[in-house]
Amino acid sequence: MSISLLLVSYSLLFLVSFSFLLFIYLIARRIVVQYQENAFQKKYAAIETDILDIVAFPERHLAEKTAEKYKSQPHVLTKVLVNYIEQIEGLAREQLRKIFDKALKEKCLRDIHSRRQIKRLKATHLFVIFSEPSDSEHIVRLLNDKPIVKLVAITALSRIPTSKTLDYIFQSFVNDSIANARVYINIMFGLGGKTESHVKKHLHESLSLEKLGLLIELIGAIPLRSLYRDILPFAEHRDKEIRIKVARALGHMRIPASLDVLIKLSDDEAWEVSAQALKSLGKLGDMASLDVLARSLFSPFWHVRFNAGHGLASFGSAGFKRLKKIQKQKKDRFASDMATMVLDETIYVGET
Repeated sequence: MSISLLLVSYSLLFLVSFSFLLFIYLIARRIVVQYQENAFQKKYAAIETDILDIVAFPERHLAEKTAEKYKSQPHVLTKVLVNYIEQIEGLAREQLRKIFDKALKEKCLRDIHSRRQIKRLKATHLFVIFSEPSDSEHIVRLLNDKPIVKLVAITALSRIPTSKTLDYIFQSFVNDSIANARVYINIMFGLGGKTESHVKKHLHESLSLEKLGLLIELIGAIPLRSLYRDILPFAEHRDKEIRIKVARALGHMRIPASLDVLIKLSDDEAWEVSAQALKSLGKLGDMASLDVLARSLFSPFWHVRFNAGHGLASFGSAGFKRLKKIQKQKKDRFASDMATMVLDETIYVGET
């Protein structure tokens, strides 16, 4: 037998053996995975039965007994608690929190200080769900962790909205990179009026233009009407993006006294600022702005004309009267076309 034929035979034998062993491995692995899944489901069903008893009869105070019973199965117990804790309120919720405290909290605290990031992340996520004011000291330690862990920690702190935890959140917002700034703003928005004093404080500190703009945007989005006077000076800011944010925030806040500021911004040198101010004037709904809106329909900028036209339409019959007049004039074809477009769109919406 030639050497080449021998090599081919051995190669073929190796491939067949390897394929056979791989096939056996996959079958064995599938059997093990299926066994683990079945065991998990059995444990889950048993724990779920006890949890449902607690939810149905929270006054029986079975939390400690249940915690002790399933303390040795933290993975399954965690899964059941997470699935139910967000769906219930009142005494039953407190009973589930007690199970966490008795069976899982100690392990969770150890994992928060683990060298492995995935363990810290999972532990912090649990605190997001089960956190209490007394837990904040443990979560604060994670504010110097890697970005993904830090942001989960910030979310956890937002669920414990004390003055101290809000200080941590806002200070992290100031110190963190602009890439994460929008995440902080979303968290702050969820806290609503509780952020007022902290927004006021940081609004007047030295911030990057991007972060300053986000705080002004937040004031309008919540809205924090008590901070109306605090954002007025920024209407004259050198950066047009800041002036745009101010104009937008004033539109959301709908404070009658902002009329003069918005009218001034509608004549801004930057057409983007002017367009936003006109949109906010339409939201404000003060009849004194009709002349400004009508005049702005003759702007050389499409977006300015568009917002002015829709601003007039928001006034109803008084605005339609101005739009029809501009539609009929012959001096500026672009103003006439915009008035026609707005009237057509408004009539179509009215008929549906």
